[in-house]
Amino acid sequence: MPPTIPEQQPLHHAVLIEEENIMLTEVKRDNFKSFWDKYSDKPDNAAMMLNHNAEDLEAADRADILQSLPNLKDKDAVDVGAGIGRFTTVLAETARWVLSTDFIESFIKKNQERNAHHGNIHYQVGDAVNLKMKNGSVDLVFTNWLMMYLSDKEVVQFLMSAMRWLRPNGYIHLRESCSEPSTGRAKSNTMHSNADSNPTHYRFSSLYIKLLKELRYRDPEGKVWRFDVQWSCSVPTYIKRMQNWRQIHWLTKKVPADGDEVKPFEEYLELFSNTWKQEQLGWDAQLDGEKSMWTDRILAPAINPTVVAQQSTVFVYTPRKISPFTHVNSHLLAEKFTCNVWNVEVNPWFYRTSITKANTLRDQRVRFGWNETLSSSVDYWRQRQGEFNSLVATELLATNSVEEIKELTSILHPEARAVLLEPVEEVDEKSVRKTLTDAGFKNISIKEVTKEAHEAQSEYLKVHEKPDFPVGKHWLLIEASL
Repeated sequence: MPPTIPEQQPLHHAVLIEEENIMLTEVKRDNFKSFWDKYSDKPDNAAMMLNHNAEDLEAADRADILQSLPNLKDKDAVDVGAGIGRFTTVLAETARWVLSTDFIESFIKKNQERNAHHGNIHYQVGDAVNLKMKNGSVDLVFTNWLMMYLSDKEVVQFLMSAMRWLRPNGYIHLRESCSEPSTGRAKSNTMHSNADSNPTHYRFSSLYIKLLKELRYRDPEGKVWRFDVQWSCSVPTYIKRMQNWRQIHWLTKKVPADGDEVKPFEEYLELFSNTWKQEQLGWDAQLDGEKSMWTDRILAPAINPTVVAQQSTVFVYTPRKISPFTHVNSHLLAEKFTCNVWNVEVNPWFYRTSITKANTLRDQRVRFGWNETLSSSVDYWRQRQGEFNSLVATELLATNSVEEIKELTSILHPEARAVLLEPVEEVDEKSVRKTLTDAGFKNISIKEVTKEAHEAQSEYLKVHEKPDFPVGKHWLLIEASL
């Protein structure tokens, strides 16, 4: 039996809109509805993607998104802001039941027409902000280009509602245009009118990560829940076809958070609307325009064609715990060896600045993903049966256990080579060698490069006019293989 859908009951108190703000909210929603009404007379892929070249993008873009979702066999899903059903169709092929909603009636009519052969879809014309569903009624809340059409307040409200709708271990998928439209700098492709205002919110990618990680919800039984953000990454088709790394999507899972504090709604809103935005702008000022890294001086001589072969794949891990300026120059790697690089960032602020740089340099061989931990990045690639020929990392040993590093070897080629730059309190080659040996590495070479590292850091600070930052007492350059 499908879950009982839309019930007319008030939302949880944490997401109620204050009475005095209802009129303002309605005005904003009317603006967005008017924006989309302009495209309602021709419900097609071009209107859905606001791109004149949508037919060249649609199938590949849809495949990118759908391949990233969890298995929906015997699961229930809601497709919010579904439009003409680009995703509803495929969701219904696997899921037990799908609710497909949109606030443009002509889009839903087209959706029903194209999915008439599916008997497991329920349709509803209505605004995502006012959608009401029973607690714990679905396993997936699917959205694609939805948050950017909501105000900050509505984003927080919607995500709190989504957490309430989800069953334990259920997922929510988000995909948004971050910092610029999906068409990026290709103005000839966009269907946005130059004459009309565009009410879309092109937020920083980091703001969504921070909000998803921060939100907590207390259910009627008193149990507290949170989102475990599985990953964040760019949509590949938009990199390949539009040179745009700022089409970002996220997958996050509802998990218990017993003992965690549930903040007042207004506190979440303040963080999302102001606090985090200002913090990101501060990091942008520090890291945007970074032409080189001090680590280039140490790593470049150690990385040669025997370590990174032409046309190979490189896994780069840069937690940046010791300093925001201590990371690997993935663009230099790709340029020097014509290789494909996947760079893992674990800090949302630095992930955003890395995406900005990628969007500026426009080298399709370099991709960035955000994962909270090395283990979650390994899980991401194991699920995709990925394999890398080389590993280049900073602070790998300093931020991970032997077990976590051993997990990493499961996505490396059996003969993969590794180059690591490690800060240490004291030089203990025996301990380093044991850690790597226990993790599955061999042919281990360890060289102290403290003097070179400190000189490179000082030169970096001078050239980039940066404040002092922790440099570590000692630095080791480590080479190894599997």
